[in-house]
Amino acid sequence: MKERGLLQSQIIAAWHECITEDYCIQRINSERSLQASFWSRLNTMFSKNRRMFIEPCIIIKARKEIKRLFPDLVICNTKEVIGVIELKYQPRGGPNYLKDITTLSNIAKHRKFISISNERFRGQFVEERIYGLSKNILFVWAGIHTAANPINNDSLPLLPLYSAGYNELKDCFIELHAETSLDSLPKIYSRS
Repeated sequence: MKERGLLQSQIIAAWHECITEDYCIQRINSERSLQASFWSRLNTMFSKNRRMFIEPCIIIKARKEIKRLFPDLVICNTKEVIGVIELKYQPRGGPNYLKDITTLSNIAKHRKFISISNERFRGQFVEERIYGLSKNILFVWAGIHTAANPINNDSLPLLPLYSAGYNELKDCFIELHAETSLDSLPKIYSRS
């Protein structure tokens, strides 16, 4: 994951800021506001050669079936998609991640056949680009949720990564958690 080390560190830092500076002062109250906060935190960290798309439609045509996927955030450099992020907001429940991991897995499986465009529907023409998916793409699941896993002495969950069993996500996936509890600040951690 050395190819995406900077991106990974920026995403982790933005997650910490999002939770400590927005969630903890009750500015996040839905998945949409989590998405807005996280986008805003990333946007201030990125250079001008990064673009982000919120819920772009990704169409996958496979074996007589067309799937339309809408990941929460897609990050591009000047040439290609370098990150895909799924967010989950369930501060009173355990993490519900299966649908999101399936989405990330489907994108990873078909990455050679997917492209994203920044076409605009109205307004002054600036620049239209089509972005393919990088071979060094980073897939991210990030969620605000209650504790769902037993904790060991190092305070890390004992269960395998959510991406376990999805070979296409091996070595290109990270999880970001904000584990909530009554009367205390969320416990923030990442796993890869």
